Amino acid sequence: MTTQNTAIRATLGQCRHAKPLVIVDLPGQGAELRPAELRAIAAALLSMAADAQARRLTHRGKPLPADRREYPLAP
Repeated sequence: MTTQNTAIRATLGQCRHAKPLVIVDLPGQGAELRPAELRAIAAALLSMAADAQARRLTHRGKPLPADRREYPLAP
């Protein structure tokens, strides 16, 4: 992974069944990652999962818009 990839972008929303959904922009296909970089991505994915579950999906019965976030990759 290059040094310019310091965060992973994700969109938090909901699927057609009104359940939490995360759309993740991961490093490109064939990315060469060291163990520390894999651990940083894993930590960011865990944060995304927690945020998706904690996020309110509706307000007064209507779906809330998707939320675009960046999750920093710890060195």
